[in-house]
Amino acid sequence: MNNETRPLEDSLIFNQNSRYILSLLNEEITSISWFLTNGVHKIGRLPDKEIILDDVTVSRNHGFITVEDDDIYIIDEDSTNGIFVNGELITEIEIKSGDRIQIGKFSLILTKTE
Repeated sequence: MNNETRPLEDSLIFNQNSRYILSLLNEEITSISWFLTNGVHKIGRLPDKEIILDDVTVSRNHGFITVEDDDIYIIDEDSTNGIFVNGELITEIEIKSGDRIQIGKFSLILTKTE
């Protein structure tokens, strides 16, 4: 078992400040998850982003997620292809556990850790 196949439950020990987990759902890509702690998590194609989605369907500065305790929002930064939450094109919206997010060709789901 390597770092890519380590069960998520084992990883939670190292990320006890995480409030949410954002998981990639695309079948053709290895499963990827990001731990979302309080703060701003930038989304885009560039390597300086916390959530890197490397595909031409994703803008370099696509958007960001803000987490403050139980409040979590996703904001589009005037991206070319937009952000969809549960099938609806958004500019800014509060999201919750179970919401499905579409960014370019990538499908993601948000899960609360507590």
